[in-house]
Amino acid sequence: MKMRRGALTAGVLLLGFAGMAMDISGMWNTTLTLGEYPDPMSSLTLNLGLAEGWELTTVWSLEGSTLVGHEITLEGSLGALGISGGAAFRIPEGATPTQIGPLYFSLEGLEFTGGYISLALSLGDFTFKLTLVEGAPPER
Repeated sequence: MKMRRGALTAGVLLLGFAGMAMDISGMWNTTLTLGEYPDPMSSLTLNLGLAEGWELTTVWSLEGSTLVGHEITLEGSLGALGISGGAAFRIPEGATPTQIGPLYFSLEGLEFTGGYISLALSLGDFTFKLTLVEGAPPER
């Protein structure tokens, strides 16, 4: 029993220190177009630094108070191989998230609009890059 408690304590401490090493940042951007009808466009960007050199970025787009799009990208490297990928989704008008668990939500009608995966291998002064694109990918 003491062995199990010691292992559990060590695991919790390791996870706690790993969590402190994460980097979280973000930005809120709003553009207001003036005319007959004011048209505010906003985006909320959240960046999560995961492990050494890996970053997850998520961007939520709003028109007025309506959520209209979502983009997610992951970038990092494994040695000399750089990896990045992303996907963009359109959120249908009137869609509302449904809670399916304590921390899980579902959004009906989410439409995939595009994505990409990119691999770059650096060998000295040469870089070999392969990028596969589908539809209209998120900004890189």
